Amino acid sequence: MLKTESNIFFKIPDESKEIALHRAKILTVKENLYTAELEEEDLTLEDGLDFFIYFDMDRQFMRQAARIGSVIGTEPRTLVEFETIGDPDSAENRQTLRISTVGADLTATFGAEQKCQVVDISPTGLAVYATKNHEIGSQLDVILHFEGEEFQGMVQIMAAIQRKNEFRYGVHCIDEATSGNSLNNGLGKITMAIQRQQLARVSRGD
Repeated sequence: MLKTESNIFFKIPDESKEIALHRAKILTVKENLYTAELEEEDLTLEDGLDFFIYFDMDRQFMRQAARIGSVIGTEPRTLVEFETIGDPDSAENRQTLRISTVGADLTATFGAEQKCQVVDISPTGLAVYATKNHEIGSQLDVILHFEGEEFQGMVQIMAAIQRKNEFRYGVHCIDEATSGNSLNNGLGKITMAIQRQQLARVSRGD
C-alpha cells in the first residue's frame, strides 16, 4: 500500500480544531513499520504518540491510525519511525448525512473557479465539480452562493476523482468561524434549507 517515496500527511492530536495536515515522505518500509521524513520543522512529536496518517490511494484520500515508535532526529528535518494500526478508511467520510443538491439554487466559487456545481452538502463539507487540478490535502478558499446569500471560508481537499475533463472534489471545512457569512454557518444553514425543500417536494408529490 504505502511504498518508499510515497507522500503522506500527519495529523497531530491536540492541535487546533482545524484539520492541519503535515506533509511527509516515506523513506523505508518493512511490513507495517515505516520511516518518514517530515517537511516541516518545530512539530511536537514524541515516542509512543498516537496519530493519524492520510494518503492518496486510487485518487481516494485515506486515513489510518498510527503510533510513533521513535523520533530519530530533527536535523536537517525530523525523521520518525512509526507503525500503522488497523485498516485504512476513507477520509472523505463526513460522519454526517450528505444531502444531494440536485435542483437547488447552489453554486460555489472554488478557489479561482466560479459557478462550480455543488453535488452534495453536509454541515461539515461538500462535494463539488471543478476543472482545475488541486492536490489532495491542499487548502483553498470557497464561497457558496445560495439563494442570494454568500458564505465564505477555507476548506481542505479530502478526495479527488477525475471524470473526463473535470474533477469531483470532496472537501472539509477547516474554518473556526461559525457565525454570520462564515462557511461553517452556511453549510449548516444550506443543508437544513435543502432538506426542507426536498421534504416539501415529496409532500406535494413532485
